[in-house]
Amino acid sequence: MQKPSLQKQVDILACVIEQWEDQDNAIEHALTAPELEKVIDVSLTDAASSEQAVEQAILDYLKYSPKSAHPEYYKLLYSGLNKEALLGDWVTSLSNSTMHTYQVGPVATLMELELIKQWNKLVGFDQGDGVMVSGGSQANIVGMMLARHKACPEFKTKGFAASHGRRLIAYVSDQAHYSNQRAVNILGIGSENLRSIESDELGRIKPEALSKAIKSDLEKGHLPFYIGLTAGTTVVGAYDSVPECSEIAHKHNIWLHIDGAWGAPVLYSDKFKHLLAGSHLADSFAWDAHKLLNVPITAAVILVKQAGILKECTAGGGGEYLFHTDANSAYNLGERSIQCGRRADALKVWLSWKAVGSSGFAQKVDQLQETKAQGVEMIQSRPALEILAPTDYLNILFRFNDKTRSEEALAALNVQICKTMRENGGAYVDHAKYKGHTGIRLIIANQQTQVRDLERLLLEVERIGKELSAELGKSKASVV
Repeated sequence: MQKPSLQKQVDILACVIEQWEDQDNAIEHALTAPELEKVIDVSLTDAASSEQAVEQAILDYLKYSPKSAHPEYYKLLYSGLNKEALLGDWVTSLSNSTMHTYQVGPVATLMELELIKQWNKLVGFDQGDGVMVSGGSQANIVGMMLARHKACPEFKTKGFAASHGRRLIAYVSDQAHYSNQRAVNILGIGSENLRSIESDELGRIKPEALSKAIKSDLEKGHLPFYIGLTAGTTVVGAYDSVPECSEIAHKHNIWLHIDGAWGAPVLYSDKFKHLLAGSHLADSFAWDAHKLLNVPITAAVILVKQAGILKECTAGGGGEYLFHTDANSAYNLGERSIQCGRRADALKVWLSWKAVGSSGFAQKVDQLQETKAQGVEMIQSRPALEILAPTDYLNILFRFNDKTRSEEALAALNVQICKTMRENGGAYVDHAKYKGHTGIRLIIANQQTQVRDLERLLLEVERIGKELSAELGKSKASVV
């Protein structure tokens, strides 16, 4: 029997990559959806298409997608190209293994277990457990689900009757990721039972405000069950104080979760792991490998200090046809997951880690922190620019500050600066709001980013900012 050949697909891929790398160096072609619909053909028809049409479709896809590997891609919490992880992603698709049992994903299962072991070691969960998930949002959902299980073990079978009429209350910082709002919806907790606790001037949750909120809810007869901390907030990269909040959680027997989706990699670095001091005090921990470790999206993990509770909380069903009792039953990761079909994301992470070692990831964190520090100095040296928030991690929130304008006008001005740069094919950044001030959120996540790249960005921000300010001044004068 002749085996099907994939050589044609490999040839197409090689050809497309070569053409893509030779294309213009624009980070993004800032087309609106209606404009893009006129440029490319995404129609599906009854008739089969030619090989050339398929190749063109792939080229169009790559051309009009933002270049996340570009050194001036500063918009999101990831950037760069991890070649070993990319290779792993290709091989994963080739094998098309799923991860519910050892039988159908044997090598990937062992790799995932090793990753979980090493991640737990970094966090400080000596007897920990875990499973890879589709992203930090799902990890946070599972973390809250574990908290609910601890507070009301019978919730799994009896639903809300298990809470005996008490409202379950969750607590997060006002800087926490929006996935917490999704979690209380999905888990049936309800958005009115998610408390947004005030953060301090550094963007960290205020322990005294947390204690006050818990005390108030207890007096009302509610059941506080979950405290969600953040290690590396989305806007400014702040780290909540784990030791202080751990004392509060322990006092009231509340589950303590850390969302380290963005900021967890500091644990690789001897220089910067102090930012996550006390991580071992948590009950669960979320980590996105597709952010700073830069493996292809998606790859994340939920880590748990207490082995066994993950399976106890999530498992149910499938024994008749899937989770058979055999010599490898203990290796069946599917019973720890809320998914059934689950991609073998472990390979791309494992290959990446294998290639550079923990020391390679540490070197990346240290290098990026140095680049960030240089960027901060450059901004501080420019009178027209202003830093709006602390810069402990790799986020720099700054703005072009025309001191003659109101806060509202400054916000609109900086939003327009970002938009103009994108339209001009320049640096890819976004705007964000922090404690009433809107600025430009600069994320340093790509090891290829150099000081000269930051210099070019800042010069462009200043140039566009001055031009827009001048135009606004002219328009005001003409009205007068």
